[in-house]
Formats: sequence, C-alpha cells, structure tokens
Amino acid sequence: MSLREWLAPSGRAEQAGMFLAGAGVPYTFQQTLMPRSVLDQALATGIVMALEYAVGALVQETVEAAAAWAANAHEHGNELEDRTWRRFAIATDVTTIALGVFLKNAFKQKKGETVARSWARLVGTLMVNGSFAGLTVAVYQEAVDDLHLRRMRSFPFALPGGVVLAGILDSRRKSVERTSGPGPMSSRQEWEALSLSPSIAVALAGLSAGERAFARVVSHLLARFFDGHERLWRPMGHVAAVGVFGFCLGLLVKLVYGRIEEVASKIEPAFNTPPDTPLVSGGPGSLIPWETLSKQGRRFVSTRLREEWIERVMREPVVAEPIRVFAAFDTVSSDEDRVKLALDELERTGAFDRSLLMVISPTGTGYVNYVAVEAAEYLTLGDMASVALQYSKRPSVLSMDRVPEGVRQYRMFMEALHARLEELAPEARPRVVLFGESLGAWTSEDAFEGRGTEGMIALGVDRGLWIGTPHATKWKDEVLGPPRDDVDRSLVRAFNDFGQVEALSPEEREKLRYVMITHYNDAVAQFGLDLLVREPEWLGDPDLRPPTVPTTEVYLPLITFVLTLFDMKNSANVIPGKFEAKGHDYRKDLAPFVREVYALRCGDERLDHVVKALREYESAREVWINSLDKPPKEKKDRHNNKREVKGDTREEKGDTHEEAAP
Repeated sequence: MSLREWLAPSGRAEQAGMFLAGAGVPYTFQQTLMPRSVLDQALATGIVMALEYAVGALVQETVEAAAAWAANAHEHGNELEDRTWRRFAIATDVTTIALGVFLKNAFKQKKGETVARSWARLVGTLMVNGSFAGLTVAVYQEAVDDLHLRRMRSFPFALPGGVVLAGILDSRRKSVERTSGPGPMSSRQEWEALSLSPSIAVALAGLSAGERAFARVVSHLLARFFDGHERLWRPMGHVAAVGVFGFCLGLLVKLVYGRIEEVASKIEPAFNTPPDTPLVSGGPGSLIPWETLSKQGRRFVSTRLREEWIERVMREPVVAEPIRVFAAFDTVSSDEDRVKLALDELERTGAFDRSLLMVISPTGTGYVNYVAVEAAEYLTLGDMASVALQYSKRPSVLSMDRVPEGVRQYRMFMEALHARLEELAPEARPRVVLFGESLGAWTSEDAFEGRGTEGMIALGVDRGLWIGTPHATKWKDEVLGPPRDDVDRSLVRAFNDFGQVEALSPEEREKLRYVMITHYNDAVAQFGLDLLVREPEWLGDPDLRPPTVPTTEVYLPLITFVLTLFDMKNSANVIPGKFEAKGHDYRKDLAPFVREVYALRCGDERLDHVVKALREYESAREVWINSLDKPPKEKKDRHNNKREVKGDTREEKGDTHEEAAP
C-alpha cells in the first residue's frame, strides 16, 4: 500500500475520528470556572478536536483488528474490498457499543471508588463513543455500496456529519446557557475562535497522521515477519509509535527545562546589587552568596520592609527590622546541605530571638507571595523572621516532578528546626507558623502526610496558612476527609473567603490553627488527572454548586480535562495592586487571614491601613522593576506615553505572581 493510501482520510477509522472531533466542538465553548480569550478558546477547541479524533480512530482501529481476526482476514481480500470483513466490523462495532454501555453502568461512579473502577468506566465511555462513530460511518459506506455509488465511499462524510451534529448540540448548549446569563464569549468571539481552531486541529492532526503512518509501517513489518494480517498488528504499531513519540518528547522536555532554569537564574537589572543589611540572605556576612540566589530569591530578600515603612503604616514604633532568609537551590547541591544552611543562616541573623518565625515553601520558581509576608511583617511591627527553602527553578506546572523532593526537604527542615528550638527555654522560642501557595502549599502540607494535625503539633507548628492548595495534595484530603484518630477537626478548616470565617462562632474561631483558603473557581485547586476518569464534586448537582461554578457546565472526560487545564492557566491572571478574591488570586483576603490565623493583634482600622500599603507597594514595586528592565529609549517612550494618558498612572498591566499555576 502506498504512503498516500496510508494517510488518506477515507477509511472508517479516520472518518470515525473526524465524526467525534466535530461532535465535541460545541462543548468546548461551555461556561467553565474562568473566562477564556479567543486564542485560548481556539487552542482548547483544536486540542479537543485532535484528542477526539485520536480516540475515534484508535477505537475503530482496534475494532477493525478484532473484526479482521474474526473474519480470518489473511484468507480473504484486502482492507475494505472484502465485504465479509466489513460486515464483521459492523457486528464488532455493535458488540463494542453494548460492552461499553455495560461497563459504564456496571461501574457507575461512587464515592471513594478505586482507580481501576474509574478507568473501567472511562474505557466503556471511549468504547461507546468510538464505536458509535465507526458504526455511523459504516452504515453510510454500506449504503453507498448498495446504491452502486462506490466513488462516494471515499467522501469524508463524517466531516459534514460531525458539523451537523455539532450544530444541533451547540444550539442546545446556547439554549441552556441563555437562562443562566451570558456565556464566556460573544458570538463574534466564538466565530473568531472557530476560525483559528481548525488550523490548530489540522496541525495536531498532522502529528496524528504521522503517528498513523509510522504505526502502519511497524504493523506492516510485523505482518511480514510473523503470522497474521497486517491489520491484526495495527494496535501494536500504535504502541510503538507512542513509545517513540514519548522518547523524543522526553529529550525535548530536558532541553526546555534547561533553558527555563537558565532564565530563572538570570539577574534582573532591578536586583543586581546585594542588600546592604546583614538581616537578609545575600547581605553582608551572609552564608548564602548573592550570586547563587535565583531571580525570585533576589526579589524576596531585596523587597523586605524597612523600619520606617512599618512605622509610617502602623503609626507606632517598630520592634525590630524583619529578617528574611532564602536557601537557594543553587547554593548547595543536596537537600541535607540546604536544610543545614537555612538553619545556620537563621542562627546568624538572630531569627530565633524574634517572636514569630514564618516557614515558607515557595512555588516552583522559588516565588514567595509578597502580600502574605509583608502583612505579617506589618502586623508584628517587624518582630519576625521568614525563611524559604527553594526546591526547583521551573514554573510550578513544570515542577511536578520536584514535589517529592520539596516535600522531603520541607519535612527535614521542620524536624531540624524543632530539634533546634527544643534547646531553647519554652518562653524564649519563637512561634512557628507555616505558609505555602500553590505548589508551595502542596509541598508544605504533604510534609505532614499520614500524621494529620497531630504531626503539626508534634513538631511545634503553632499555626499554618495555605492558599490555592493543589488538588493532588494528600494531607488536605486526610484532614478534611473522613474522621481520623490523628486529626482534630476543630483545628483545621478550608474557606472560600474571609466572610465564611466571620460566620463562625467565637469559640470556633478561637480554636482555628490550620487554614486553607481555596476559591471555588480556582482551577489550580480543582485540576487533576482524575478529571479524566471521574466527575468531580464541584460539578455535581447544579442546584448545589457554589455561586462561582457555572450550573450549565457538564462533565465530559476529555473536554472537562482540557478546559479545566486552561482554567488553571487563567486562574492566576492578576494585576499588580488590584487585589481580588477569585481564581488563584488570594490577595484581597490575605491580610485578614494572616491576622486571624497567625493570631496577630490588630484593629480593623489599622488593618485597612496595612491593606492599602500592600496595594500601593505592590504597584510601585512593579513599575520600578519594569522601568529598570527597559532600554533607555524605551523607558523615555514609556514616560511620554504615561504623561499623555490622564487619570491612569499605572504604566502597564503585569503579573508580580510569577506562577500559573500549581
């Protein structure tokens, strides 16, 4: 068979893929946790089309291989010319649909189900979808044969068929969403996205075509060396193709990781001078050389609050100048050495003499949330120290492989810190509080996995605050799940906003020690691989969903997975100085939570001053960083543009939060 025939989209498998790809398009436009841009929508639609195409083609390829075996294909004609084989394929499609329906019903989702049960249900769903698409194509092809219109066999019927089905489904979607308010984008934006998504789908389908050609070459070679028709070996060809693709992708990922880590270590013009205080890492006398600090490490230690700033905001004398320690990833080569270095640096700076010690697990690049640290520094009048241990230099989404190391390092540090503080008299020890955001929340919380709240108490952790805890965090499930002997449920809670804290009784608020802030529409906290196999709780009964979760969103394994992935990216879209409480942006409620959870005394009026200062400092810092990061000519142009625009002193929108997610 020629390469052209191998790549031609006229076979049942290819047309089944086209049919599913078209039918899935409307559901990619449904309202989800976060709004999407036109480009995001086009990418999401294109990716879903490519995935649905792959599912339809693979399922039908497997069905046809089974039919070829049943029809004893090595004794009959080739490919679709054999009418006996084609009828066997139709019968196999019907059988596969029945089997898929059985699996879906036999393994209906239930709370606490096993992974095997979930995957069995997903397999059943894919079998039904792929075989139904293949059966539809088969009926069409048999009909044109019966009408003696054999030239019409190669016509890509599935494409217009999928478009018609997509139109019907899209009308139903819009009708449902019309009753619940405007959709995520206008009709014009939808058409713009649709005009882009086919190009993306074609590019992805091109990769699929290459994979299919490789698979057929492999299956053809296997058929020559072993008994059986080429079609019988086609699934093995796909396995080989995916293996080669995965190997090449792994090599590419290593190259990309190296480049990203280089960028993460690049010195920004705004932070090319070491601090002049010995109370931070990289400063005079520091055990951590300034040159070894990552971009985020330099930002963390350089943007410390000055004593005069605290006095101006709090309107009373400071107790001390805040201490900030950052154990950089590149300073030493092992977790053990990094833990020892952090403890020695705390000792050097006199951190154990402060009233509060804030232990932070940063996000993937080493980013530490400025608002949380600065709020604590204001509220303690500077009488505190904060320490962060870096475990990766890549963005969080690319640092998943570093989570076990981050968890291990954090656990080691907490044990070493506890041993060091045990040497001090109880009244001389600082209160130890924890903080983590996104991937940092994951590595911080899971350092106590299997130990519940008792593990925190045993290591002297007085309080803990985590924002945007990722879905995969195990400690979160332990302390918020079914009762356990090592969990005191009165000590730990999860909230969407501070209003929920205020709704508690005084007794309940007094007991709180470990708090997770998780917005209902924060996709970082909702996204996980299990979206592929089970419907999440936040997509349960529409009438019982939180206000920020659309009541019209429906669960479809592949589509929900892709759309929530884009939601995760868009959750972290924040503007410096504009504090909000939505998605992965927790800045609006962070200062009140810091005061409440860490038990820091401060009146509401003074807290308002703190929040105002946090906003102003964040905006000013971002403008300053951007101004130093531009060439002289561009800075002049930006200054001129700023003068021309009245009433808006913010030069540009940016994102001081370097992570998009966990």
